[in-house]
Amino acid sequence: MAVGGASVGTTAARDGTVDLTIGLPGRIGAIGGIESLVLDGRRLFFGFDFSSDQVLSPLIDDEQAMARFAARHMRQRTGAHDELYWAQLVRSSVDGSDLVWRDEQRTFTTRVLETGDAGAAQGHLLYLLSAATVETAASDATAHQAISALSTVANWSLLFAPYIRGSHGSASR
Repeated sequence: MAVGGASVGTTAARDGTVDLTIGLPGRIGAIGGIESLVLDGRRLFFGFDFSSDQVLSPLIDDEQAMARFAARHMRQRTGAHDELYWAQLVRSSVDGSDLVWRDEQRTFTTRVLETGDAGAAQGHLLYLLSAATVETAASDATAHQAISALSTVANWSLLFAPYIRGSHGSASR
């Protein structure tokens, strides 16, 4: 089951949900692993490319759906693998992370994010913001003068929207 949200570059997300049969544009077939975080007590899984610091999947709240997405759209250095292989990586992402040392660095609540200060998770949150964004071209005549806008991929706005809203844009500091 995918968590609802807007998606950049995928038409299936227009209705507010993410179609897991479609990978993220430009990130399909990338080599990566599985990470997880907790938002408001809910475990969310995602694919991550450690060599390029990029998110490879939407936030997915179901272990089997994450394994299925990874088998379809992700690779390991040893190549493509089946859902059983990825299911083991999904399960191990609950107990540990290759991105942070402490579990509280990957645990968030909407209430805390709205304050704009995620405490021990602050640095990790900003890192994930960078990893889950894509540049989008401005559409007006002054596009060449404007700084490229950043948009979150897939449904990552679930994590960042309260942070940005609560801090009035201080996420870019």
